[in-house]
Amino acid sequence: MVREGEAIYFDFEKLNVYQRALDFLDCVFDMCKQISPLYKNSVIDQLQRTAVSICTNIAEGCGKLSRREKIRYYSYALDSAKECIPCLTIAYRQKQVSQEENARAREACTIICRMLGKLIKSVEDAELKKG
Repeated sequence: MVREGEAIYFDFEKLNVYQRALDFLDCVFDMCKQISPLYKNSVIDQLQRTAVSICTNIAEGCGKLSRREKIRYYSYALDSAKECIPCLTIAYRQKQVSQEENARAREACTIICRMLGKLIKSVEDAELKKG
């Protein structure tokens, strides 16, 4: 899913879930451009921070040598992805985003949650096999 011409320098950039998280982040930032400034210090900032946190925690987890540390950061990423859902719901209920935009963003976030769950499970399974 890496866009053509983009160089890969770090292992986390090869992860499909990281690429999906970047795509979701683009979606969130595009969506937030249309939300009223009235919601800037609440919904917009929180949604953007949590979407960024998904990406940064995946990157940080991938760089850890300990499986336990990897799981911890991937779990943080999963928590951040889940935290996006109430923000999206609030933006929709406040009529700041359309039903279609809300559905598209929720679906993308749901896919990321599933992928992170599988990533965490694969790291846990590798730890069980080793230990």
